[in-house]
Amino acid sequence: MANFDFIDRADAGQKMLTTFKAEILEPVEIAMAFATEITLPMRDLNIIRTRTEVSIPRLGDLAGLKVAVIDDGVESGSTAMAIGAMLRGASVKSATLVVPVCPKTAVPYLLAVYDTIHAVVSPLTPSPLTQHYEVN
Repeated sequence: MANFDFIDRADAGQKMLTTFKAEILEPVEIAMAFATEITLPMRDLNIIRTRTEVSIPRLGDLAGLKVAVIDDGVESGSTAMAIGAMLRGASVKSATLVVPVCPKTAVPYLLAVYDTIHAVVSPLTPSPLTQHYEVN
C-alpha cells in the first residue's frame, strides 16, 4: 500500500493553509482559487502547457505588489519558473511560491524568480505529482 502525502488537492490546500497561513496573509495577490479562507484578492491564471513550452498570460496592475503564487505542486519547475518570470516582468515587489510539493533540486532555480518558496513536502528529486496525491 502506497503512502501518500495528501488525500487530494483540497487536503493539500488545507495543509498549505495550516502550515503557511502567516506567510501568505501579507501578500496582496494570490494566484489560484485555493485560498477561500483568505480574504485577499485572487486571480486565476489560464496556463497553456505543451511538451516544449509554457504560456503564461500577462496580468496588469501588479507593479509594486507582494504576490503569492499558490499551485498544486512543482515537478520540473518549468511552469513555476514561467509564472515567476512573468511576475518579475510585471515589476512585483516580491513573489512567493506556496506549494504542497517542491523537489529540493528545483529550489535553486526557482529562487532566481521568487523571493521565498514554501513547500509542505520537499523530496530530494523530482517526481510526478500523482505520487503525492491519493486521489488525482
